[in-house]
Amino acid sequence: MARKQQGRGQKRAAKVAARKRRTTVRAEPRPVETLPGLDGYEPAELPEIEAVEEMRYAVAEIRTVRALGPHDGNPEWLEILERHVEALADTGEDELVVEIIDDRVRKAVADTLAASSPEPAREEVRCLVASDGEMGDPDADPDGIGGAPAQGMALMILLGWLANRGPRPIPSSARTRVPEWARTTLGDRPGEVVAQLIGITGGEEERNAALGESADDLEDDFLAGLMWIAAGLTALYGDGDPDGYLAFPEGVPA
Repeated sequence: MARKQQGRGQKRAAKVAARKRRTTVRAEPRPVETLPGLDGYEPAELPEIEAVEEMRYAVAEIRTVRALGPHDGNPEWLEILERHVEALADTGEDELVVEIIDDRVRKAVADTLAASSPEPAREEVRCLVASDGEMGDPDADPDGIGGAPAQGMALMILLGWLANRGPRPIPSSARTRVPEWARTTLGDRPGEVVAQLIGITGGEEERNAALGESADDLEDDFLAGLMWIAAGLTALYGDGDPDGYLAFPEGVPA
């Protein structure tokens, strides 16, 4: 049994090393697989691992990197990874996918800040849309989450981050500072989109207005715009640290 675990750990280490090479700001679109967050995880590489178990490894890697940083060859890193996998043994597929998408969107925010560009968010939206084309059911609530589960989960995560409640209230100054940050850092179009959507950080009435019919006209820039708001808030009020500023999924330690 120990030999089997070691072999799987070695394979995982090779895959982690490959993923590490993709941690810089991406110049080209990321490949899209059926499940967002699993790009580059080829089933042929790990034939003994089922899809849900592979998602557990993906989430375990997210948590390990969050705690220790990227894999650097340290055997302790793989030990912590395996502990996270064991802790996730009873975690359902839906919860795993939410955490994977949370990590993807969070990275899109980080890449937006690193590149001072609107494109990482747009690229992530393209990945989510393409993923929904693979796993969505167009007959199940085609205008809502049922027909676009990846985009729906990303929206719920973003709404949670941008809600003006809890231990991290959003300053009223954000209503003017974030659109201005978006305009000067990301460009005129992102600045316009953020100005249209910034009410999402306000009270219930403003929030509902920001999510109203006018948001439909933004098309894919709607989700991207929420990521740009998250980036602006992080830059202005979160010391540029998305992991420290943006809320994690419930029950997941920062």
